[in-house]
Amino acid sequence: MKGKISLRQFLKKRKLIVLLVSIMTSLSLIFFSLFGSHETPKPISWMNDLTAVVGRAVSSPGNFVMNFGDSVASLKNTYEENQSLKKQIGVLQDLKVQNESLKAENKELNDLLEIKPTLVDKKVIGGNVIARSPDFWVDYITIDLGSNNSLTTDMSVMSASGLIGRIVEVNPTSSKVQLLTSTANNSMEVAASIQIKDQIVHGVIKEYDRKEQELILTQVAQDAKINKGDMVTTSGLGGVSPEGIIIGEVVEAKTDEFGLSQKVRVKPAADFDDIRKVFVVMQDEEAKQAREEAEQAEGEGTDEDSSNE
Repeated sequence: MKGKISLRQFLKKRKLIVLLVSIMTSLSLIFFSLFGSHETPKPISWMNDLTAVVGRAVSSPGNFVMNFGDSVASLKNTYEENQSLKKQIGVLQDLKVQNESLKAENKELNDLLEIKPTLVDKKVIGGNVIARSPDFWVDYITIDLGSNNSLTTDMSVMSASGLIGRIVEVNPTSSKVQLLTSTANNSMEVAASIQIKDQIVHGVIKEYDRKEQELILTQVAQDAKINKGDMVTTSGLGGVSPEGIIIGEVVEAKTDEFGLSQKVRVKPAADFDDIRKVFVVMQDEEAKQAREEAEQAEGEGTDEDSSNE
């Protein structure tokens, strides 16, 4: 109906009135500030305080959000840098381990080159230690070579530094090696020799002194003049180990308890605490045949003695 004002029209007029009042108030305040006394009018002072309070109230949440966002971004960057550094450290550690392993392997190969002249006319096959029980640490190791590699029992096994033992058990792809340091009841005996000027002195390695970490060479001639540092090698007379494999060097030589021969202490050339790569000395066919014939002859002699009795 004409003459009545709707709610929407009333609100529009009300907004217009508020706007006009605000403009007038602002103009009044500006007038007082320009043409009034030097002292700030109280209405303007109140308005300034109110504006400052409102400004701080409005800006504080925004500043907090912005600062929080910056902190999160900084924390994320720090985390990513930390993860990157951890990866780099891991890579460096892996490279260090590989480098140490390559150094050790290179040393073994260089040592093998140094003793290779003693292996003339001998076939050698290389392998790796794949098992070593802590309970039998000084007695046995297992290597990754077996009958598939033409290995047989009693073959000599050496590291890059010298003799370490012999094969006592053969499987298709692995073999058990008894070490020179073995203290088992069936510990191996090795026929050995010492080169003294123009003389060769023979003996047999039968024992290992675990406390002193020295091999004991027995049955050495009483009159042999043996000096500290003399080299001890296999003699090949036992029919098991071929001649010329380095065993170690003399530490001292003393007359045994019976006064009939000398007992020689030998420092092993091989490091028995760190055996990783091995070299099996393949048996010479002629030596193998001679040993088998000797064993057969010994057996026949035993049979004849038994029959005579």
